[in-house]
Amino acid sequence: MGVTLPITMKIITLFLCALAHQVASETNDIFPAKILTQQKSLSENSDLYVICSTFGLKKQTEVYVYLCRNDVGMIKHIQKKEHNDTTFIINRVSLNHSGNYSCVYSTRGYSPPEVTKKACNPIEILVIANFLPADISVAGPLAVSEGDDVEFSCTVSETLQTLGGCQLIHSYLKRNELILQVQTFNVTQMEATFTIQDAVTRDSGNYSCVVLPSKCIQKHEKTLYGNNAVSLEVKESLFLRVIVSCGVISMMITLGLCLWCINKPGGLALCNQRAPSEQANIDMLEEQQEQTEEGLEAQDGDSFSTEEEEGYQNVVNAEDSTYSDGLEGVYSVADDSPARSSSTHVYARSSKYKC
Repeated sequence: MGVTLPITMKIITLFLCALAHQVASETNDIFPAKILTQQKSLSENSDLYVICSTFGLKKQTEVYVYLCRNDVGMIKHIQKKEHNDTTFIINRVSLNHSGNYSCVYSTRGYSPPEVTKKACNPIEILVIANFLPADISVAGPLAVSEGDDVEFSCTVSETLQTLGGCQLIHSYLKRNELILQVQTFNVTQMEATFTIQDAVTRDSGNYSCVVLPSKCIQKHEKTLYGNNAVSLEVKESLFLRVIVSCGVISMMITLGLCLWCINKPGGLALCNQRAPSEQANIDMLEEQQEQTEEGLEAQDGDSFSTEEEEGYQNVVNAEDSTYSDGLEGVYSVADDSPARSSSTHVYARSSKYKC
């Protein structure tokens, strides 16, 4: 019994030594490679390109190349014996892809998480956020009157990482989750100021601000310009101008007639008499039109009396002549035709000015 125990312990010890030797052999089979990239910092949702190079490090054999982040394998590619460079692409990177990147290679194909070799030349890659929430405050009371100016202050308490160490970035003032204003955010001062001038009722709402670390503004680009400029001229409506002009002219004519009526001896009485006289003439015209229609209906219905029309037209022309002369007058029109002696009508009309 006492002899059996030492033999068992020896067997276990030998097994553990063999396992340790195998692990050490595997670890010694992973070698560092060179990492090359031009994207030390990139914006969120961009594509990351990294090259792992074994130039001058491997023999002319096929190897497995691993891209590692924080000394842990992420992606594995096979590199042919005639190649020395392998390109890795990470599409639409997120903030979690920030870290220290390195490359290793091996003649054995391990799964990426099994590769935990620490490389000697890691590169720090930083993924910059497109949007970051910021703190907002109002310089003054939260309740203001219409016509007042309101000033908002947008600040960030944490350290901002920007593309290439940019010191001026964009920031948004939002009202009810809609972008209201765009302003320059000073990374050195960690602040941006928004102003609403002459506030009105519709400016009420919930305000917030965000910063855009990936939208860099160079100092010479603080004033932004477009590719070209267009000149817009807003003209007054011609129709409106005509309406206004006609209204003014009508008022001037009416005022002039009224002054003429007032200043002329007996003119005011003439003005007052025009209304009933004109109404009587209108009644006479309506009566004549009714008689003419009755005469037409008495015929077969297919004939048309041009003589009646000519007589009526003469009456109208005489009335127009009365208005055009602008004087008092009595006009009569009669048809000399014997055939119409029974239906001859005489029209009289007195015309006077009215204020």
